[in-house]
Amino acid sequence: MKKFFLALTLTFISTSTLAEWTKVGESANKGGFTAYADLASIRKVGDRVKMWALFDYEIVQKVAGVEFLSEKIRREYDCKEKQMRKLAFSLFSWNMEGGELVRSYSQPQKWEAIQPGSIDETEWEVACSSK
Repeated sequence: MKKFFLALTLTFISTSTLAEWTKVGESANKGGFTAYADLASIRKVGDRVKMWALFDYEIVQKVAGVEFLSEKIRREYDCKEKQMRKLAFSLFSWNMEGGELVRSYSQPQKWEAIQPGSIDETEWEVACSSK
């Protein structure tokens, strides 16, 4: 087990990943995943906040012919209107941003309402309760 964590640590260092991921929740959706937030990435302007989130999946996810185990997402949250949108994302072949970057996209998406009781609501609460 120690070797696994050492390898994981070296992977973080070798990929220049300096995010401090804080666990914000878990879900059984999509075969099970853990959601993390990078609290140091929080940037607040007025009623809007931007923050990086990471979804670490228990089983391989497949989207448009691409397989991945983790998804890093830059989101913008509207604290007043209780909505969010995806600004950018990166998909990685291994857990916790490890392995190869298999796809990335950087184009703001449409605003979506936050669903009560969801992981998205937990993320929104973390982002909007900051500073």
